[in-house]
Amino acid sequence: MPFKKLFHQPELRPDQLNADNQITDRRILSRDRVKFGVGCIMYQSEESGLTPIHTMMVRLLGGGNLHLGVVAGASTVGSLVQWIGAVLLKRFGSNRVAMNVALSGGVLFGLVMAGSLLLVEAAPTWMTVALWIYLVGAYGLAGASGVQMNVESSWIGDLVPLNMRGWFTSVKWIIGSLGVLTFTILFGQIAGMTVHPGVLSLMFLLVSFSHAVAMVLMSTVTDRKPQFSGAKAADGQKKSWLRELNLHSLPLWCYIWFYLTWAGGRTALLAFSTAYMIDYFGMGMGKITLLIAIQAVVNLVMLLVVGRASDRFGTRLPLMIISGFIGLSMMLWVGSAWGGIPLLIAYQVINGAAGNTHSMIGINYGLEIFPSQGRAAYIGFSRVFIGVSALLASLMAGGIMELLSGWKMTLWGAQLNHYHLFFFGCSLFTMSCVIPLLIAGKRKVENR
Repeated sequence: MPFKKLFHQPELRPDQLNADNQITDRRILSRDRVKFGVGCIMYQSEESGLTPIHTMMVRLLGGGNLHLGVVAGASTVGSLVQWIGAVLLKRFGSNRVAMNVALSGGVLFGLVMAGSLLLVEAAPTWMTVALWIYLVGAYGLAGASGVQMNVESSWIGDLVPLNMRGWFTSVKWIIGSLGVLTFTILFGQIAGMTVHPGVLSLMFLLVSFSHAVAMVLMSTVTDRKPQFSGAKAADGQKKSWLRELNLHSLPLWCYIWFYLTWAGGRTALLAFSTAYMIDYFGMGMGKITLLIAIQAVVNLVMLLVVGRASDRFGTRLPLMIISGFIGLSMMLWVGSAWGGIPLLIAYQVINGAAGNTHSMIGINYGLEIFPSQGRAAYIGFSRVFIGVSALLASLMAGGIMELLSGWKMTLWGAQLNHYHLFFFGCSLFTMSCVIPLLIAGKRKVENR
């Protein structure tokens, strides 16, 4: 296939579309899933690679435990503002245009974060101001990513038939995972070699540039018109995207409940996992990012296996099994008090079933249970609750860790501290996420 065909917008024939106006031609979808994968590298993978770096940046700019809790909350803003994706889709009537608007936000906030470090370089006495500018940039970048995720999910739902989504998204996420692996190692090595703010700002300039390139690439993906229910209110006017939703649906609230516990527990643990490895084991950023990279490697295999399995058996059962097992494996952070770093390595291997693998089946589960008309609105609405939960979890994590600071005890020959007590609670909370999936069963959300 000539390289230029990757950037060719095909003329669609009636025999290439199904009754829902989704594409059934695998040749077209094969090109588009590669584009989605490469785009994922440019507007999601580099942000994932920054996750462990945030801890170092906050400490470099003079922040403490409370600031670490605040910056961890940035990852939750993406869920909190996903509803903006539904607004953009309805406003422009095009997945492609909505995506480019969201990507422009990534360009802007990448520049803001780079600017905060350049400010410290030029005026060290403005470090406190630079810290809060960095935090604003981190929240803005995460918010832009959340809107991109909403638009992307809607786009794939409008583009790909249900029985082909596992095949389509598994390769997309595999390519994206390669990007996560690359950026995690790259950013970790840069952060491990220097603490010079001017040099570190180059990472965020790269983030901004990659979003700009993604705008060009995603403009070549086959566009679809977003589907909304078109329901009308009593006065004959079209309802807003929020009023179209069936808020009495049990599977909708079970979906929200699931993510409240999953995102809340894991976000809280993630907020202090890097700090724990630095404080308890004395690890540097280079070693930490190599450890985290193990997850991305395992992800590559899991994505292909789980993607094909979900096409055959559905997404709820794999989602339930993986979520519960990952929640249980978080106890390995507590066990590291006895087993040391090998248990953290074991956790990263097991955690390969999470990350992009979990994101893929979690998103596909939403596409499976939400009706095609109003899909983006349902996703955006549910993510508001998820974002609030995860944001509160991360902010509370900072406060809890501040209160527990200094707590220690000896158990079975190991010295436990406030990190281990905190990780124990995170694991229990996360494991409870299987309960709403059991309650939901095979039910689907139906429009009113």
